[in-house]
Amino acid sequence: MREKWSRKARAYDDLSILAALGALCGLLSGLLMALFYAVIYLPARYFIGADVDAFETLSVEWRVGLSVSACFLLALVFTGLPKKLHKVGVPYVVERLNYYNGNLPIWNGVVQFFTAAVGLIGGLSIGKEGPAVHLGATLGGYLAGKAKLPQYGVETLLACGVAGAISAIFQTPLAGVLFAFEVIFLEYRQRYVLPVLLSSVIATLVSHFLIGPLHIFSIDSITSVVLSLDMFLACFVLVVFIVLLSALFLHTQKVLWRFSGLSVWIRFSVVAALTALVAIYFPQTLGSGYASLSNVLTGELVVYSLLLLVIVKTLLTAFTVGLGVPGGMIGPTFIIGGLAGAQVAQIFESEFIYIALFALLGMAAMMAASFQAPLTALVAIVEMTHSSEVIVPALFVIVLSCLLTRVFFHQESVFTERLSYIGMVSSINPLQRYLRQHTVKPVAEDVLLISAQRPLERVKDLALSVVDYAAFEQSGKWYFVRRNSLLEALQTLDFGPQPWLVTDGEKVLMDLTKAVEPSPIQKIDEPASLEIILNWFQTTGLSEVLVSLSDNSLCLVTRQRLDQFLLKSE
Repeated sequence: MREKWSRKARAYDDLSILAALGALCGLLSGLLMALFYAVIYLPARYFIGADVDAFETLSVEWRVGLSVSACFLLALVFTGLPKKLHKVGVPYVVERLNYYNGNLPIWNGVVQFFTAAVGLIGGLSIGKEGPAVHLGATLGGYLAGKAKLPQYGVETLLACGVAGAISAIFQTPLAGVLFAFEVIFLEYRQRYVLPVLLSSVIATLVSHFLIGPLHIFSIDSITSVVLSLDMFLACFVLVVFIVLLSALFLHTQKVLWRFSGLSVWIRFSVVAALTALVAIYFPQTLGSGYASLSNVLTGELVVYSLLLLVIVKTLLTAFTVGLGVPGGMIGPTFIIGGLAGAQVAQIFESEFIYIALFALLGMAAMMAASFQAPLTALVAIVEMTHSSEVIVPALFVIVLSCLLTRVFFHQESVFTERLSYIGMVSSINPLQRYLRQHTVKPVAEDVLLISAQRPLERVKDLALSVVDYAAFEQSGKWYFVRRNSLLEALQTLDFGPQPWLVTDGEKVLMDLTKAVEPSPIQKIDEPASLEIILNWFQTTGLSEVLVSLSDNSLCLVTRQRLDQFLLKSE
């Protein structure tokens, strides 16, 4: 009973620590995203003198000059950087989580911050949300490292950082939490929920305070939704359109991934040429594209160019990201889906099928199909509209889009596909996941730290101890012995003086190396999870190890005890 209460107390203590760190992560994520937002949009507002992403208000010379300059500067930066710093974005976060225990280098985050800012200021067809995920995850991993958390704590802080970053950028706290679970971890983890929720809410409040409320779209016209047959027919047409766009978006990138070995000068020159061409004829597709969707919702965009605008935006974003420009895809897919929904609404021309509603449905469907994140897409539009009227039609288009994308195109999330292309997995197997969620404490056996020569009185005291093992260091090597072996050696004194007796002045000592046959053993620092200790056993071929815990105590971990723990859990 005492052990049960002790475990509960430790669990509550761990939860309080993670909640406090999650709150700090949310605060810092909100501040970092506000800085990121300012770096991107203050220069844009200075040059454009209008709302963000309104590149069409600039002259042709300015539009072409900004995009070409951005590509040139990015190529120059990546040429001067080591190869290891070229990796950025959401796939890199998932890679570091699965293969490097969530260790995200700070300098990769710094590169992500400034290169994404350059691309967005230059009007390249990328989003800020993917870079935000990388920055938030790096922040969470840094806090976890400083706090020396075990592996499940590192993953919790990573989820806190991701959720906080998405929440601060969109000001959608619940969607931020779901994004971390659906897109990054590919599963819902109840153990992480409370700290992640706290981080997300605090990041949203900080963003709201520093940036102000983000009214990206004018959606006040959605007051009620009539669930008619015409509307569901239009929804089905929208689903087909979205599935085709999602397939075009991914497969275009797959073709371009083959050229990732080319020089950045060649790849970014292609992006510069395409973006400059589009800047002349379709300036509405530059940047994230929020301004173009806002214009559609207010009726300011020419209707006949809408379909072509959708195709151009899809291909330009796929080329830009597929050729390695360090930007995100989440924002552009939102815009692509919104424009596609507006096009479908224009085709049907019904009083129950209006542009604002179908733009939102298209946004949700495109995000769900591209990233296989149905709940994130649903909650995002509900939080953005502050209305539950869209839930039923949104669920219809989201579920069908995800299902048809998987069935007909065998398509996973864009991030998952990217990792698969380079030979990596996007999720770990259940055994690895289980091992990562536990520290060595469930399989550890207490060890008494003693000296190699111990007074006889202290040896006799071992009879009152409940600890089965003792360890000592001699000549830089560690040994461990069973407590019962020492007590049995002590009893041999009844037969006369023993060779292991040593005198030190008036003290009579037992030389442990002569009294018993101690087993040599290696000592390691406390690992972050059981996965690391299992890998250590497999690599060394040894069956036991001394572990130095964070409280400066020692424990013994054996392969047998670890196997018993795994069998019991199964």
